[in-house]
Amino acid sequence: MEIAKKLKLQSQRFYEKEMSTKVQEQVEEIKQKDRGHLRLKEWTKRNHYEKKMKDLRKQYEKYFTIKRVDGRSLTSEQFVNQFEIPDIPCIIGNTVDDWNIDKYWTFEKLYQLYKETSFKVGEDDKGKKLRMAFKDFLEYLVYNKDDSPLYLFESSLEDMKDGGADLINRFKQHKYFKEDLLALVGEKHRPPYRWFLVGPQRSGTTVHIDPLMTSAWNTSLQGHKLWVLFPPDIPKCVVKAKGLAAKRIIDPVDLDESIDYFLYALPKLIEQEGADNLKIIMGIQGPGDTIFVPGGWWHAVLNLDNTIALTQNFMSINNFDKTWRSVRDERPKFSKRLIQVFKEKRSDLYERALKLDEIDKNQFRVLSQANPLSSDEVTGSSSSSSSSSSSSSSSDNDDDN
Repeated sequence: MEIAKKLKLQSQRFYEKEMSTKVQEQVEEIKQKDRGHLRLKEWTKRNHYEKKMKDLRKQYEKYFTIKRVDGRSLTSEQFVNQFEIPDIPCIIGNTVDDWNIDKYWTFEKLYQLYKETSFKVGEDDKGKKLRMAFKDFLEYLVYNKDDSPLYLFESSLEDMKDGGADLINRFKQHKYFKEDLLALVGEKHRPPYRWFLVGPQRSGTTVHIDPLMTSAWNTSLQGHKLWVLFPPDIPKCVVKAKGLAAKRIIDPVDLDESIDYFLYALPKLIEQEGADNLKIIMGIQGPGDTIFVPGGWWHAVLNLDNTIALTQNFMSINNFDKTWRSVRDERPKFSKRLIQVFKEKRSDLYERALKLDEIDKNQFRVLSQANPLSSDEVTGSSSSSSSSSSSSSSSDNDDDN
């Protein structure tokens, strides 16, 4: 009841003693498909519901070093020169002044507008999307006591028949991120890149790199998110604390969910490796804040309270080289379509992509001459340097936060 009041929900369904039997049964079925390795009782075994997120926030305050700027005064040129070109994460405040938040983006308004609309809240072992009507998911959000709750994470808005198009039209394109070169191929042909997120408190995403070395923006419309970021040169095995798990310094289970990573794995990682060596950057993103995550940066996110957010990945002229190399190496069929579009619509990008390909072929030749291995061995060890870390990212996570 306290949560419903805080979210200013009006329907009586949010002020009962507990979740309705119908929604409870639906949630249990989804849980068994989404995280089949867990028994239902294991979703609450650590009692994270009883932990105060403000204590976690205080624990990490000394690492809150992410650069903060004001969106009301930061120009697009300043953003590009200070953050995008040098690949520096930042949080831009006051970015939703013209988004009509009270009209469209509160929990109650979303309930009124989309209560019958079904959104993705998970997927089964075969990759099939598991969906819930928004009214049912919101009921789950209010009543659940799960350690790491289900997370509404919808990317296929343009394909939704009942409200997706309206929601897309309410997206505001920030002035800093208007260029997206992948849009040249058209909506039907590009990989998923845009997400609508509703995250219950304690939900989140574990540490990952965004797909295809794309950069990303994430705008919080309601609630607060705790972010941790590591630069691309920090190895995957380090940020994911695999070595600590192998040595039994941490429990491998603590790497499965975002809240466990922040509660248990990350403190041990900082203790063992040192914050300076990790080059760790952290910060709190609140309502109206937009965070910029450069391509190739590792990051994990935890929802400190109930959140609504929008996020989008993009390819601009400033991250073109590493994104093109990643697309070429990881999505060869898509890369052929993309370079054909560049040839037809942007000759400058076409020439740039060809030049990058030639550079990488020359590097391959040099490596082959220096290391006379079989072609398969050389290929496996000499993928272009710009996409070396991205190859691990596509299997880690296809979306963001």
